[in-house]
Amino acid sequence: MPRQARIKGEFSIYHIIQRGNERKSLFLSDDDRLRFIDTLWRMKKKYNFLLYAYCLMDNHVHLLIDDNGNDISRLVKSINISYAYYFNQTYKRCGHLFQDRFRSELVDNDEYLLGVSRYIHNNPVKAGIVKKPPEYRWSSYNIYTGMARDIDGLIDKGRILSSFSSSLVKAVKEYVDYVYKEEGKQINFMDVEEPVSDDYNSDYICTMEQARIKIQEAAESKKLKYEELINQIEIRNELMRQIRKNSSLTLKQIGELFGGISESRVSRIVTKG
Repeated sequence: MPRQARIKGEFSIYHIIQRGNERKSLFLSDDDRLRFIDTLWRMKKKYNFLLYAYCLMDNHVHLLIDDNGNDISRLVKSINISYAYYFNQTYKRCGHLFQDRFRSELVDNDEYLLGVSRYIHNNPVKAGIVKKPPEYRWSSYNIYTGMARDIDGLIDKGRILSSFSSSLVKAVKEYVDYVYKEEGKQINFMDVEEPVSDDYNSDYICTMEQARIKIQEAAESKKLKYEELINQIEIRNELMRQIRKNSSLTLKQIGELFGGISESRVSRIVTKG
């Protein structure tokens, strides 16, 4: 089927999701994440767009961008090209880093703008990485609360905070309450997962429970117990690579599945294969 034309506006706000190619990791170290944030800052300076929120997950990123009259496809392409060049040079790799077509949705009113910002800042909580938004370092949430410095004005937080109060102190407090508050009416925000189609493997793993079942089935096929399988290094490592390739689980979650292996060690194992 032909692709649908991307919905664009002039001087519009977008919720952007960009995934790693084949759902692979976009970040293998904190230095990578810092480089991506620096890339956002440099491209913002070049194109003069507004950035209301971001969240860097393991194999995808969320951005809340006001194009400020620029073409959104050009903005995202510039960010991706710059970061992909760094990543490929750093890890001596070639080929696509990002999935070719980023996902986007227009944010056409202030209520939805607030809702998307809350959704983005709660993404690590939803993924089970942290219990509360401020525990996650790689989002703009702590910039809103003042717990992290906004070096060189990367985040344009004025529009969102002013929706709560003209007093900065009161606005921050009310925004924190808003982020922690359960959504009143059910709103279906654009999520990282696309509808299942023939283009995707039906064995794709979306949850920790599905991954545990996969590991248990592999153990039974080899007449091993779960605990025995994860101590068989070669078998374990190959299974980790399979789960990494065919799931949206983070490195931390995969490490937990295999007995509490650290993120850095998981990264070395899955990138070696």
